[in-house]
Amino acid sequence: MIDKLHNIFSNLELSWIDSYSEIDKSNDYNRLLSIFPNLEKIFQDGNNGEKEEFQRTVRHIFRLFKIFFLIKNGEFSHETLSQESLNVIREKLLNQDSQNELIIPIILMYHDIGRLVDKKDHPYHSYKLISGENLLELFGLSDIEKLLINKVIQYHLLFATIYTGESTFYGVYSLLNDTEINELLTNIDNINRFIDLLEIFTYIDILGYSYARIYDHYTDYYDEINNKLKGILSLWPDKEKALNKALTYSQEWIEWRIAGALRIFQYINTQPYLTKDFYFERVKESINKDIEKITDVINWDNLKEKYLINTMKIQMKYGLAILMLLAFNKFFRGPIREDDKISNNLILFWVLLAKEVEKRSNRNIEHLWNVHFTGLPNWWNWDRKFKKELNYNTLTKIIENASQDFNNRTKEFNLYLDFNSVFN
Repeated sequence: MIDKLHNIFSNLELSWIDSYSEIDKSNDYNRLLSIFPNLEKIFQDGNNGEKEEFQRTVRHIFRLFKIFFLIKNGEFSHETLSQESLNVIREKLLNQDSQNELIIPIILMYHDIGRLVDKKDHPYHSYKLISGENLLELFGLSDIEKLLINKVIQYHLLFATIYTGESTFYGVYSLLNDTEINELLTNIDNINRFIDLLEIFTYIDILGYSYARIYDHYTDYYDEINNKLKGILSLWPDKEKALNKALTYSQEWIEWRIAGALRIFQYINTQPYLTKDFYFERVKESINKDIEKITDVINWDNLKEKYLINTMKIQMKYGLAILMLLAFNKFFRGPIREDDKISNNLILFWVLLAKEVEKRSNRNIEHLWNVHFTGLPNWWNWDRKFKKELNYNTLTKIIENASQDFNNRTKEFNLYLDFNSVFN
């Protein structure tokens, strides 16, 4: 299988993958499907459904494979990564590849097929398609290897979203309540392999988008996330101790998490002024007397201890764009300038949300809360009226009127913030 994949992608250029409008019409697409024949109907149904999403998914998969082989062969270069960082990433990839060279390619091929069913919860739907239709039976894998692949795919956003601040280390709550993954957690080698696969997949997944820019500092922060996740999961089967450790790590990252809306994760230390303290100060400077509308403190440390501490169990679902809008009244991919200030809407939102979740939690103090955003236009279509009217009053209304449900399978709450209710 590996030789066949290599033969396909060795002759393809990234520029061709990024620009080819109907990649499913190519001979290379048919050659790829011949290696993974159980995806033919899934892909056909996806193409017959939302064609644009299908094309995006296939192009992403093609790019992932090309990146994978370039890294594996020591031929990958990236304008914002040094050779030292590239060597670190390659070493991590080769370490996993040496244990079974099929595993990473299978993850790359199958991880996004759930997008053809439901974009918003695609990791879970990818996992359900794979497990429900026994799609891994083709490859002669052990039961543990199949479980590893399934669970890396199901939780493939965890690593990246902890880094961007959309999630926290408390997101492991989902893993600890997943009875299928418990078999992995009883063996430290399997835990380490699971987290290491998540990490190397995340590198490749990000680079699977042509606009991706990752920098040398990623390797340091990803190492930290890797070690913290291993430390949490190694405490199994003491679930309470593991969750307490996850909360501790989440609390240590409060400032980082809030500053995720400023893209600290991407641009920290890429300019002399873009230090941790610079980003954290921009957040703290946004706290002013408007905050007194909802709290009796405006000191950062008091605000953090009294209100923001309650955000640790909140996991954002595709929340980065709206958080950036709250901070800057616009979405953009570049670094902030040295004299940029941010709106207090960002802190207002977090405090309002923390208070609402605390109120609704009642005695369910352990449960995780997933926050979903509905009724939002695509970020490039946010008009002036939408930006102008996103303020304390509208945020209060949206958060207080949010609907919720409880997933009995995962033991998690879902909170749905409906922006249609205010702006339409």
